Amino acid sequence: MLLLLLLVLPLSQGGELKKPALNEEFNVVVYGTLQLGQALGDTYSSTTDKLQRIMGRQGKLEKKLEMLQAEVSRTRQGTRRIGEEIERLQREELETRSLAHKAAEDVRDAQTEYAELQRRVQDLEKGVRAQQQHHPNLKERVEQQSLILQVITSESSRQKRQMAEQRKRLLTILKQASAIGER
Repeated sequence: MLLLLLLVLPLSQGGELKKPALNEEFNVVVYGTLQLGQALGDTYSSTTDKLQRIMGRQGKLEKKLEMLQAEVSRTRQGTRRIGEEIERLQREELETRSLAHKAAEDVRDAQTEYAELQRRVQDLEKGVRAQQQHHPNLKERVEQQSLILQVITSESSRQKRQMAEQRKRLLTILKQASAIGER
């Protein structure tokens, strides 16, 4: 606008003789103004298009940013779950190690006890062999006494049965006698 005023101002200061020149200058100024308006309109239109493209890109970038934020959130949750799982596995590993250590101690204790029992059995076997050498008939005597004990046990059982039968008979006789006495 300032340019238009600067161009028109010298024209208005001239005289009447310069009228055809003024018309020509005026036409040039008007034509220049129209071209300037058209250029400004094109620039405005171009700038508007550029702004719309920029806004479109910004919208796409904002959507991508939202997607990335959602992905970061999911990744953080996944990382947290993995961390919790790692802690749980570490606790289980410690418990397993503790149980394995305890089991190893139990196995060592059992092996020690087994070795002690084997030693005692060997000592007893040596003692039995020594007794057998000093008393060669000991085994036969033990077998004889075992046989005698079986016979005595069998006889004792037979006598107990007989006594039980005799008691039953005696009770029956006593019942019959008391029934006769009451008549």
